[in-house]
Amino acid sequence: MIAYIINGKSFGNCVDYVTRRTLEEKLSAEAAQKQRADEKKYESNNGEGIVYHLSKDWELIGASSDIRLYEGRKAIADDIARPTRTRKPIKDPVGHISLDFHPKDAPKMTNERMADIACDYMKRMGLDNTPYIIVRHFDKAHPHCHLVFSRVDYDGKILTQTTNFKKNERVCKALNLKHRLMQGRSKLDTDVSKLRGKEKVRYKLTHDLARLFVSPDVKDWNSFLIVLLRNGITTKEKVGKSGRTNLYYCVGKQSFWSMKLDPFLTRENLERVFRERIERRLKESESVIKRAERHAVEEPKLEKKATSQPRVSAQSQSPIQSHKPIVIPPLPFEFLWNVPKSDEAAYRRGETVYTFARKPADRYKAYYWIWYDFKTGKPQCSFDPPKSRDIPPVFLQQVVSSGKTSSHQSESSDFRMSHVSLSNAPNDEVCIAHGEPVSGDFKQFLENHPDMDFYDAKRKFKEEQKAKQKSRQGTKLSPS
Repeated sequence: MIAYIINGKSFGNCVDYVTRRTLEEKLSAEAAQKQRADEKKYESNNGEGIVYHLSKDWELIGASSDIRLYEGRKAIADDIARPTRTRKPIKDPVGHISLDFHPKDAPKMTNERMADIACDYMKRMGLDNTPYIIVRHFDKAHPHCHLVFSRVDYDGKILTQTTNFKKNERVCKALNLKHRLMQGRSKLDTDVSKLRGKEKVRYKLTHDLARLFVSPDVKDWNSFLIVLLRNGITTKEKVGKSGRTNLYYCVGKQSFWSMKLDPFLTRENLERVFRERIERRLKESESVIKRAERHAVEEPKLEKKATSQPRVSAQSQSPIQSHKPIVIPPLPFEFLWNVPKSDEAAYRRGETVYTFARKPADRYKAYYWIWYDFKTGKPQCSFDPPKSRDIPPVFLQQVVSSGKTSSHQSESSDFRMSHVSLSNAPNDEVCIAHGEPVSGDFKQFLENHPDMDFYDAKRKFKEEQKAKQKSRQGTKLSPS
């Protein structure tokens, strides 16, 4: 069950709506054509039998004891409005609440039970000290009823509960548990095709935001904004009177406050979810590296234990193989762009790197998990970290022995899996991977320019060497 609170200005119009006055007049006119005017027993506004009406779309199932039910709609509206005459007029004196039940509750929703639930709702909301009527409608697939009451009680006090939406939500949840009713439907279950106007845009926007939030391209707040722009949704922030910054989602010329769409869609909540998601993935990736390092430590012990056992024959002895050093080549330029040097160095140490980069086929940057697949000999790039990696123990021993293992991720504001080394000095493997011998001067040049690409550094280094050579030769003297 859910409750929609609607306040109004006219008691007569509200009573006419819930009792279907327009429909009753139409049916009455059709009935009048079949019988003489003096035999007509029903009148729209002051007839004697409003309870015994012609329409089957509504039924009066409850009312306070001071309501004149058998004297017409005008008498009912006057009785409900009576407390408002004891004080100064207020802006919206009419209280109007619609109680909507789930279609699955229809078989057990009799008039008596619906009236009991409606009275229980008014009592919990503090609306029981005022005149009211309860009208059930049958024009929808789901059972529902309307409560019409005065927002001024018998003591002349204004009932402000009709603006307390949080209390309304708590009362509905309590009644659902007490009477074992179905909970209200989510906004995502609403059929948008049946809506019109701004309400349709609002629900469609909520559906789109929920769909785009789980997109694989969304890794953090910035990537979420990029995905929204691709789908024609913009955002803007305004500072309210309380000093709090409010987020608005915009579609065309219409803007919607994030809290009104859904509290989950506020920036504070989304950034918290993004942080938790990244931390969870980092922990999973770190556990993979720990298992690989533990495997690298246990493997030599098993080999040593196997060699210490007596052999059956000399023929069964396998010759000791000398493994060649495994070198992970750098990331190809056409595979991934703009990867930081520290992340590429961590990638070449066999680590799983979480970095902000862009593929050639993509228009925007995004966060990717990058690792080297030793089976295929190719780099892998994915939005999710690898569940398991088959790192050769020889390579792990090679990294450990060379002293290039890095500590776990330091506490910083940058969420990435790569472990930044103490220095960005290039090693011999970088030079060997490019297939060229490197002099000591060029190594020193690379150390002084860690952010430069290998080929750019090579070109710059040659230019400086030529300039130095010219300066050593000095200017040539012209013959006298």
